[in-house]
Amino acid sequence: MSPRPLLIALLVVSSSVPSRRAEAATSPDAAEEFLRVVSGAPALQAAARRIDAAQQRTGAAGLLPDPEVEGMVSRMNGAMGERSDMYEVSVRQPLPRRGELSAQRERARAAVAMAEADYALMAGELAAETAMALAEAEGATARLACVRRQVDRLDAVLRSLDTRLATSTGGMGGVRLADRLTVQTRLAAMRLMLENDQRMADDAAAEARGRLGLSPDQALPAFVAPLPADIDPVAAPALLAASARTAEADAMAGMAKAAARPMTAVGLRYERERNSMGNENTVGVALMSDFPWRSRRASRAELEAASAERAAAQAEATSATYRIRSAVTRAERAARLAESSRRVSHETLARLEAELDAFLRAASAGSPGESTVLMTVELLEKATEAEIQVIAAEQAERTARAELWRYVSAARFPPPAR
Repeated sequence: MSPRPLLIALLVVSSSVPSRRAEAATSPDAAEEFLRVVSGAPALQAAARRIDAAQQRTGAAGLLPDPEVEGMVSRMNGAMGERSDMYEVSVRQPLPRRGELSAQRERARAAVAMAEADYALMAGELAAETAMALAEAEGATARLACVRRQVDRLDAVLRSLDTRLATSTGGMGGVRLADRLTVQTRLAAMRLMLENDQRMADDAAAEARGRLGLSPDQALPAFVAPLPADIDPVAAPALLAASARTAEADAMAGMAKAAARPMTAVGLRYERERNSMGNENTVGVALMSDFPWRSRRASRAELEAASAERAAAQAEATSATYRIRSAVTRAERAARLAESSRRVSHETLARLEAELDAFLRAASAGSPGESTVLMTVELLEKATEAEIQVIAAEQAERTARAELWRYVSAARFPPPAR
């Protein structure tokens, strides 16, 4: 009995392509766990400490200078032998320039806002980079499963060829030996792909753990990413940071204006002079002021610098708005491409299945043609390529969605309470 029917049945079984796994919806618990792990990263802990430092500095901003006390004791010996002792005490209170204290308080509050915006920026960046690494790891794992299925199919083909070679006679043995060598070559290439995908999956997982500060034995969170509809550009950390920089520039302008005004101080002076004629007491009030001639030039330079800082912050806000729109549209395009890839892959697999059925029926009827083994292997490889294309499109979609973490509302990354 010819082994051809047994081989064809084996190839029909091995050619079945598993359906694509369903995309799991992101659950609120998974998102909460992802954000919890991200917020515990060492980099964010350092950013939280900087918020604490900025908040503490607000208590030191906008305070009056300390009063100054001066005491003096002197003795006077006259030419005629008279002698007198003098005692003097003065108290002086320096006064801030007009608008200086309020500008200092505004700058301190702007520093807190900047620290909080920097925390949200860093959290979004960390979440995005982590989600990208998780997407890469999942994509490599999916490719591993796909390539393993192809390796299993080729192994089945190779075993069938070995059986046929063991029972072959005459000139057909050379052709079948060439088929076997071809299958072995493709198997070697597939196994190399397995090793490469395994390395990529391990590297991506290690990168995610490194960013999150997790040890190798700690589990990684599941991939979570926002949808384009979740992005509100007005609440993005980048725009909040630009707003905080604008507020700081306004405070710097206020301080520059105050620096052009004179600094004043009031004082109270008490003096006692003791001599042979009796005691003489003197009480006086002093008012002091400087003349800000040179400081006016410095003030104008600071005002120009503050104006430039304000313009830079506004330009950053505009640039961030364009980046957000670009990222959102990129994620939407990636989602459409992934959906198209799934549809085309389904249609391609259906055509390949019909082509394989037609080919196997022709082979069973004894129609002449190419090697049955090589044709079947080629169809199996086309099916694998279709699956890998879908995996690549879905990974691109996840990567584009992962980037959206940079632009989610800053309220998603509240700094830890103290």
